[in-house]
Amino acid sequence: MVDAAVSAGLAEGERLLAAADWAAAADAFDSVLAIHDHPMAHDGLATAMWWLRDVDQAIAERTAAYTGFRRASQEARACRSALWLAREYAESLGNESVSRGWLSRAEGLASRFPDGVDGGWLAVTRGLLRADPATARGDARTALAAARNCGDPDLEATALALLGLGTIAAGDVPEGMALVDEAMVVVTAGELRDQMVFGDICCMVTRASEEACDTSRLGQWNKILLRFMQSSGHPALLEFCGTCCAEILLASGDIASAEGWLIKTLRELEQGGHRARCVHPAAKLAELRLLQGRVEEAGRLLSGFEDRPDALRASAAVRLAAGDTAVSAALLHRRIHQVGDGLLAVPLLALLAEVELEQGVPAQALATAERLDDVAAATRWPRAIASSHLTAGRVAAAVGQAASAQERLDAAIGMFGGLNMPLEAAKARLALADALRDSDPEVAVHEARVALAAFDEAGAGGLADKAAALLRSLGGPAGTGPKTLGLLSRREREVLALLAEAMTNAEIADRLFISAKTAEHHVSSILAKLQLRSRGEAAAFALRSSLRD
Repeated sequence: MVDAAVSAGLAEGERLLAAADWAAAADAFDSVLAIHDHPMAHDGLATAMWWLRDVDQAIAERTAAYTGFRRASQEARACRSALWLAREYAESLGNESVSRGWLSRAEGLASRFPDGVDGGWLAVTRGLLRADPATARGDARTALAAARNCGDPDLEATALALLGLGTIAAGDVPEGMALVDEAMVVVTAGELRDQMVFGDICCMVTRASEEACDTSRLGQWNKILLRFMQSSGHPALLEFCGTCCAEILLASGDIASAEGWLIKTLRELEQGGHRARCVHPAAKLAELRLLQGRVEEAGRLLSGFEDRPDALRASAAVRLAAGDTAVSAALLHRRIHQVGDGLLAVPLLALLAEVELEQGVPAQALATAERLDDVAAATRWPRAIASSHLTAGRVAAAVGQAASAQERLDAAIGMFGGLNMPLEAAKARLALADALRDSDPEVAVHEARVALAAFDEAGAGGLADKAAALLRSLGGPAGTGPKTLGLLSRREREVLALLAEAMTNAEIADRLFISAKTAEHHVSSILAKLQLRSRGEAAAFALRSSLRD
C-alpha cells in the first residue's frame, strides 16, 4: 500500500510540475514525504520551491535528494543534484567556496560514468560557472557534442546558448547570435523537457543581446516567446527572473510593464536576502527611472550598488544627470578599462562622450567618438555602428561641423529605425533637431515633434521633457495631445481600449498574448497615471477619448 501511494504521489507531483502548478506540486511531494523519505520526492519538492522563489528550502531539499540518491547508489541522479547545487550556491547565494565543493563532488561522480549526457551536463555547468564566457566555449562544445550524440534537446539548447554567449564575448558577434537564435528555436519549438532550461536559455539570450548591443533582438523574440507560453499553457515561465523579463519588455518599448517586473523582483530579493543572478534589478530600474526623469530616485536605488560592474554605467548616468560630471567620467573610465575596446564598451563610450561634451571639453569628446567609430568598424555590428553615428553626430554638432552632424545623425535615425529601436531613433532625432535649430528651424521643429511623440508613447518622461523644452525654444507646440493620454505607453492604450470592452485581466492577457500578471501591471499603471479609482472609470475615460476607434 505504501509503495503504491508513493508511486501515485510522485506521479502526481511530476504531472503538476509539468503543468507549472508549483504550489500543488509542492503539496503532492510533501504528501509523499509524510509517508516515506524518498529522494525523488525531495528532488521534486526542490524544483517546486525554486519556482516558488523559496531558494533556501529548494537548496535544503536538493541536498536531501543528493543524500538519498547516494544511499540508493543512483550516482547519475546524485551527480545532477550536485551540479544543480553548484550553480545555485554561486548564482543565488554568491557562495563560491561551497559552489566549487559541489562542482568537485559532481566531477568525482561523473568520472565513474562513460562519456554521455551526464558528462555533457557537467561540462555545461562548468562553463556556466566561469567568470568569462569566452573561456567557456570548450565546455560548451563538449556539451553540444554529447547532447547531439545522446539526443538530449535540453542539453543541446543550453550548450548552444552558452557557446553563442562565449562566441560573442570572443568577438565574433554574427556567429554567436546565430547560435543563440538556434537555441531559442529549440525552446520555442517545444522540444524542451525541463522548464528550468527554458529560464536558463532566456537569461543567456538576454545577456547575449545586451553584450552584443542588440536588445532589439529581444523585441523580435518577444512575441514568439509569449505566443509559445500562451499555447503551452505556461504564461508565467519568464517570471523566474524579473530582470530578464523587464529587459525583454524594455526592448519592445513597454516601460510600464518593465517597471512592474523590476519593482517586484527587487522586493523579492530584499525579502529573501539573496543576490541577483545576473544584472541587478536596482541597476536596471535606475536606468528606467532616468528615462522617466526621476533622477533622485534613480540615485537612491543605486545606493550600495554603485561599484558593482553591472551598475557602473547606471551610476555614471545618474551622476551626469545630477551634474556631477567628474565622478561620472571617472566611473566610465573605470568600467571601460575593465571591459576593453569591444562591444561591451559601446554604450560606455557613447555615455562618456556625452559627459565630455557637458564638461566643455569637445576635443576629448571627439577622441572618444573616434574610439567608438573604431570599435564599430572592428565589430561591424549594426547596433554599434548606429551608436557610433549618434555619438559622432552629437560631437560634430558641438564643434560646429553642421554638415557632418546631419549626415551622421540621419544615418543613426535610419539604422535605429531598421533595428526596431524607437527610443534610440527618437534620441537621434532630438539630437538632429538641436543641431539644426539655427540653420533649419522648420526641420528642427519637425524632428523634435516626432521625437517627443515617441518619448510620450514609451513613457520616457525625462526625454519627453527635453524634447518639449527644445520645441518651446523653437517656438513650436510642446504637446502631443491630451496630457493624461500622453502619459500612457502604446501597450497601455491597447489595454485601456480593452477595458472599455469590460474585459477581465485574463481576457486582456489572451487578446494581447501577455500573462495575466502583466495585464494586471498594465491596469494598475493606467489607473495610477490617469488618477482613476476603478476599472469602470478607466472604461469611461476610454470611451470619452474614442480609444476604440
